[in-house]
Amino acid sequence: MTPRILPLLLSLPSLVGCIAFNDDCQALVDNPNERVAFIAKGTEIYLDRPNARHGNNAIAQSAADAFVWVFNSQPDATTKVDFGLINGGAVRDQGACVLRTILREGPLTRGVLGEILPFENVVRVVDLSEQEVFDTLELSVSRLFAAPTPITSPAGGFLQVSREVSMEVDCSRMAGSRITSLRIGSQTITRGMFRPFPATKLRVAIPGFILAGNDGYTLLAGKGDDPSRNPGQAQRFSGIDSRVTMAYLLQSDFNKTVENGIRVDPMRIRFLNCTTPSRPAQ
Repeated sequence: MTPRILPLLLSLPSLVGCIAFNDDCQALVDNPNERVAFIAKGTEIYLDRPNARHGNNAIAQSAADAFVWVFNSQPDATTKVDFGLINGGAVRDQGACVLRTILREGPLTRGVLGEILPFENVVRVVDLSEQEVFDTLELSVSRLFAAPTPITSPAGGFLQVSREVSMEVDCSRMAGSRITSLRIGSQTITRGMFRPFPATKLRVAIPGFILAGNDGYTLLAGKGDDPSRNPGQAQRFSGIDSRVTMAYLLQSDFNKTVENGIRVDPMRIRFLNCTTPSRPAQ
């Protein structure tokens, strides 16, 4: 490591672990300056913790979509993935040597995306029951702050969802009963007080970090090793979250023009009585 970089690392604790980057503070990915997508014209994407962990986030949504795509786009895919999830804590605003809280309209490169998704989580797939899906998503929103309580230390376990998911969350309700509606694809999932969930299984693409029970998801621990859950792992693009997302964006409409670029989809999770994250300071 060159002398001009070492003092910087020593003075900035948040940069410890810079082994993932080279001496020029550039993410160690192939072709780091290659454009993978555009941030849509007139759009800003916020990467700070409240906006990644307490609201819909466009980068995380793209990653969740990519997880579904990497399985379902395979020619030999026999069992389709129903939806994808990624923990908000996987999105970071701290690059190798810069703080990047706002992405503005224009090109998004492989190098920048590699810094935003730095952990190289393996993308896994597993079958879950409707009960388990509901419980997982309830846990995801259980630590959201009810308005007007300020957002402090938002939980990294908040799950961003793929485009197949439409859900409504009411933060004025008690944790464990905050989801007031949930639809995955064409299927509406409801929970009645006296009605058990059906035995229907849903196939979810999810980071191995979450499937291993981390970030509080102990209800998922061990399911990735259960043959009855038909577990699997993404094989293309090293099976890594950032690389899968790069490949997905490269071939998507997001990479055609800035008008078609990435923007947040506010309808995936609709928040009622929840504190809204503010625009981060520049």
